[in-house]
Amino acid sequence: MITISISPEVREHLATHFKQNLPGSKFNSASPEDLLEEAMRLFPETFREAKPDDDGRIRLSLTFPKEIGISNVVSVDKLTDDEKELIEIIDRNGKKVRSVKTDSIIPTHECQIILSHDWNLITMFPGAMAPPLPDSPDIHDDYWDNHVFIEPINK
Repeated sequence: MITISISPEVREHLATHFKQNLPGSKFNSASPEDLLEEAMRLFPETFREAKPDDDGRIRLSLTFPKEIGISNVVSVDKLTDDEKELIEIIDRNGKKVRSVKTDSIIPTHECQIILSHDWNLITMFPGAMAPPLPDSPDIHDDYWDNHVFIEPINK
C-alpha cells in the first residue's frame, strides 16, 4: 500500500486549494488526505504504475467521475473585454499574480498531483496542468502571460 506524506510546508501551500478565502482553484474535499484517499481508491493502477519523470517527480493527471472542485485559472482569451480591463496584480502566498474579479465559475473533474520519487506530496490542484508560478510578474512565462486567476464575486 502506498503512503503519501505531506510536510507542514506543503500543507500550508495546499491551504490555497482548500480554504475559500484565498484566490486560486478550490477542491470540494475537506482535506488533502480525503482527496488523496478517494484518488487512490478510484485510480489504484495509476498510483501502482506511477514512475518518476527525469526530474524525479511523479506527475498524475486524474479525471474524476464527479466534479471535484473549481478551476480558478482562465485563459485571458476567454474573458470579456470588460473583465480584461479589471485585471490587477495581487499577492498570492507571497507571489504577485494577475487576477480578475468575475462571477464566472469553472467546475472541474480534473486533479493534478505532483509527488517526489519517494511519495512526498509536492502539490496538488484542481483543473488542468499548469506550470509553477514565476517568482515575479516581471518574469515572462508563456502560460502565465496568457492566464489569470479568477476571484469569484458572489451575486
